[in-house]
Amino acid sequence: MKVGIFIKTGVKDKSVDDFINALNARNIENFILTDFSVRPDLIVVFGGDGTILAAAQRAMIDNVPIVAVNKGRLGFLSAYEPDEVKKLAGLIADNSLKFTERSVLAIKCKNEVFYALNDAVVERDKAFIGASVICKISLKIGGNSVYDLSSDGVIISTPTGSTAYSLSAGGVILAPDLKSFIVTPICSHSLSTRPIVYADETEAEITLIESSADCILSTDGRPVTKLTAGDSIKVYKSDKKLLLAEGEYNFYTKVKNKLG
Repeated sequence: MKVGIFIKTGVKDKSVDDFINALNARNIENFILTDFSVRPDLIVVFGGDGTILAAAQRAMIDNVPIVAVNKGRLGFLSAYEPDEVKKLAGLIADNSLKFTERSVLAIKCKNEVFYALNDAVVERDKAFIGASVICKISLKIGGNSVYDLSSDGVIISTPTGSTAYSLSAGGVILAPDLKSFIVTPICSHSLSTRPIVYADETEAEITLIESSADCILSTDGRPVTKLTAGDSIKVYKSDKKLLLAEGEYNFYTKVKNKLG
């Protein structure tokens, strides 16, 4: 067993040292992940959800499971707290960790494919200076026209991402085991364009309508490309999966505790 430890730059602290010491006491090989030149058997992330998403991008490629220790505020993706690292080391030694399989989005745009654990976001480019500052979008699901949307943008999220940006924009919470995705408008100019939950085997397509402001496509919070009127993206369920460790609290307890 090789354990790769992924930490946000500058946050190595006592909990990380305690975890490393606990692994060493059990003769478990471990190292700090920097450039991912060595493939670990397990990635342990110390950080908030943003740090976890950064590690997940690599974990999805190499098919490596993740367990997260919360160093952020909410920590929806985290299974353990910093004071539980010795317990975590024992579970790793005993091969007792429990994992759930999380769906991953594939986003095809301009002959490239991007991947996201949480969400794909098309949002107006706030640096754009032009005739319009409104994002104008045509949404299709399964080849069927759903609505034309004038807004600040739109979010397509997985169940994992439903508690992130989508929730802040008015979307619903999806349980992680649901086989569905959610489309959530961002500050829609029409009260009739509401969030839509749809089956995850269905492909969604977003096209920028003529006269739309320039937009930015982001995946898991990272801007990846610029979009202009006429450009489109296709979003579908990837063959890739992410195995994410679960702690002792179930999803509903975590929602209650995290959201009050």
